[in-house]
Amino acid sequence: MRTPLLLGTAFGLAILAAPTLAAPASAPHAAACVAALKAQEAGLAETAKAGGAVEPVLTQVVRSGIAIIGTQYLAGLREGEARQLLKAAEKEFETVPPAEAEERQARCLHEGDSLYQHASALERSLITSAAQRRIRRMTAPT
Repeated sequence: MRTPLLLGTAFGLAILAAPTLAAPASAPHAAACVAALKAQEAGLAETAKAGGAVEPVLTQVVRSGIAIIGTQYLAGLREGEARQLLKAAEKEFETVPPAEAEERQARCLHEGDSLYQHASALERSLITSAAQRRIRRMTAPT
């Protein structure tokens, strides 16, 4: 249920961000990055729930994923296709050796952070707000 909300938020951000953000190489590449970042954010969210001080890193990871998703919506990717690509990418990421997974996460974090840093102040504000909402949901007591 969280993925549709994230995708919907990204779509809204993408419309507003159209002039500034540059798209990643391809939709499958973006899906692979988002899957890697989602895996990373899940671990960070659990650490935050346990009282760990990881919010700045968690915020950067979530913002990066939202920025990457948004660029793909700008490039014409639609929600149904995005969900299929993400589901396949998440399955694929589960099979990646740990060292390669960490490397991919670092590359994707850099890519998404670069997209975020090159966005306008308004776009950064919208992305940050969406990231904060997602983090509150992920770290809320269950």
